[in-house]
Amino acid sequence: MRRAPVIAALLLVFLAALCLGRNLVTIRDLWEVLHQGPEAKAWFLVWELRLPRLLTAIGAGAAFGIAGAISQSLFRNPLAAPEMMGVTAGASLGAVAVLLAGANGFAVASGAVGGAVAAPVLLLALAGRQPEVSRLILTGIGISLTASAMTGLLLSRASDTVAGDAMLWLTGSLNGRHWQHARLIWAVLPVLLLVAALIARPLDRMEMGDDLAQSLGIPVHLTRPVLVLLIAALIAAGVAVVGPVGFVGLMAGPIARRLANGAGPDLIGAAMIGALIMLLADLMVTLSAPYALLPAGVFTGLMGAPWLIWLLWRGDIERKTA
Repeated sequence: MRRAPVIAALLLVFLAALCLGRNLVTIRDLWEVLHQGPEAKAWFLVWELRLPRLLTAIGAGAAFGIAGAISQSLFRNPLAAPEMMGVTAGASLGAVAVLLAGANGFAVASGAVGGAVAAPVLLLALAGRQPEVSRLILTGIGISLTASAMTGLLLSRASDTVAGDAMLWLTGSLNGRHWQHARLIWAVLPVLLLVAALIARPLDRMEMGDDLAQSLGIPVHLTRPVLVLLIAALIAAGVAVVGPVGFVGLMAGPIARRLANGAGPDLIGAAMIGALIMLLADLMVTLSAPYALLPAGVFTGLMGAPWLIWLLWRGDIERKTA
């Protein structure tokens, strides 16, 4: 993968998001923050408000990007996403249930993590001891639809205030993210990155099909459940701190693969692209509505919908010319 341009873009967008906003932070202000610490004029704005939000965005985006890339390799489809396994719908159901119970804060995050983990466990239980890809997809869609219906039912019985809070959470947002959110995602992300790096090679071979992968020594029916649980853990980590931000995983994997000239899944590249997408969404929030504090999920949707249409169109063109 040509990572130098991606790293440059990450640094540029990170710096822009750190400086731009309702109150402008200059390079001189950043220099003072680095050298004067809490005595600097812009210390609170940079260190306590913007930096933890951006670090949370990078961590969550990386988690979503890797989860999307693994999903696309697991299902051998560039349009695949963790939503196909019911992970996001399960997280949403868990969070909404906690909100309706009157809790908030990290209790909501705990409910989301519980739902995100419960969904793939149920998926593996229903799909059988040796789940095929098609069976996983159909079972996952069934779980996703059921969880979404239950979430809608809970929202219909909620008060206007709780329903509004739930809908804001369901969109995915970086507003109000502090150091505890950044610490949470960065405490678990390195471990998940290590696990993802260990399964990268078997994942590449599994794209060739079950029979060929098994002939190359990959225990497919043991590896596939591990991949499902890893996707769930990545989504749970991201959702716990920013909510179910959509389209990040769908975009990150194919973009990273194209930058790698199509040479198999690039999980590190997908992590970088996912982080870049989240930073871009945060910057778009800052530039378009600095006082409204729109959810970041609105802008990932605006980026992701055209990308999905382009992928479908490109697939049609390739089939016609094949």
